Amino acid sequence: MHTSAMANNIDDSSTQFQENLNLIELRCAVQYYEWGGFDYIQHLTQCDGDHRPYAELWIGAHPDLPSNAVLGSEFVPLNALIEKAPEFVLGAETSNRFNGHLPFLFKVLSARYPLSIQSHPSAGQARDGFALENAKGIALDNRDRNYKDDNHKPELISALTDFYALCGFKPLSQIASLLNTISEFGLLAEYFQPTRKSLIELYTKVMEMSQANIDSFLSPFVERLKTQQAKHAFGKESMEYWVLKADEVFSHGPHKDRGLFSICLLNLVHLRPGDALYLPAGELHAHLEGSGIEIMANSNNVLRGGLTPKHVDVQELLKVLTFNSGNPEILNLKSDNSGCFQWYQTPAQEFELCRIHLDKHQNHVCHSEHDVHIMLVTQGRVSILTGKNTHHEFGSGQVFLVPANQHYDLSSDMESNLFLARVPK
Repeated sequence: MHTSAMANNIDDSSTQFQENLNLIELRCAVQYYEWGGFDYIQHLTQCDGDHRPYAELWIGAHPDLPSNAVLGSEFVPLNALIEKAPEFVLGAETSNRFNGHLPFLFKVLSARYPLSIQSHPSAGQARDGFALENAKGIALDNRDRNYKDDNHKPELISALTDFYALCGFKPLSQIASLLNTISEFGLLAEYFQPTRKSLIELYTKVMEMSQANIDSFLSPFVERLKTQQAKHAFGKESMEYWVLKADEVFSHGPHKDRGLFSICLLNLVHLRPGDALYLPAGELHAHLEGSGIEIMANSNNVLRGGLTPKHVDVQELLKVLTFNSGNPEILNLKSDNSGCFQWYQTPAQEFELCRIHLDKHQNHVCHSEHDVHIMLVTQGRVSILTGKNTHHEFGSGQVFLVPANQHYDLSSDMESNLFLARVPK
């Protein structure tokens, strides 16, 4: 379709939408990354026959992979629809606060092996980094580009299955003890003190050292773990299991991936369904295995530190890390009096993730006051009656958007679960 014809269609569709404010079905696309799973997202979206690695189902208006709004017979990219009618979709308050953009990106993530060790920049770092790379003329799709946009990316991951992750540096005393326990790391243990300054020096050292030095530390360590594994298998609750798993995927012949150091230095977390982690700017982390709901500020900025074939910029990563250490906080859902509406409390200004549980004895009345709601059905089937007395039904894997200032009633004749993404009040 020619650009002018497409623009006219968007204009016509957005006009129709504004005249008939209602629920909008969203058709969402998948990112097929190598680490993706072969079952969870396929089953959720009823694509069980597709054997590609379904890594992330993207729900939102990020220009890298926007959802499509179904408006009559037209499929309109959500970012284009919002651009044409920001206050009608987002609400005046949210549109004003976030310059006419949907401020969050909503995902279903499914990992069968570890993602990269990574962190995300603060808002100021993202603005500066994006502007600098633009000034250098680095194309947005260049492999060596660090900053894809000028936004920060605080995020929340809520487990749908047993979910394993790395999150933040271990308490300093634990790192000191670990270095003294791993005989192959003796030279690193000699100068480490349980201080933040020493942690920065240690991490900088292992990230900047030559590949030959990396191999001299990690090769004998991995070989010893393989010998121990042959005698007694490590479980997923152990650091050693993930070192061997990551080594199998990311190391090449005799050359070890330096990201293995991070598996030793970071907290290993096991999330049960309903548990969540909030990841602020500068927190070093990695998702290891499992499926979950992920929500973040509308950004795709990632600084990587290993366990990936993608671009690793060590100096830029070191600039954004906060080097906070300590035990991670596991978030649990908070509930209203009915028990059917729950949410995670975080400091994020761009997003709030909620869960709605329904059965045939419950219904839930909502009002999208001031802002847009986006909902994903993860179990069962729900009926929605809007304030205009229009009726809709959505089943597992389907996504719908409720424009700002809409009244709607949710009900179900079976056990059903929905996740709701919205801007905090």
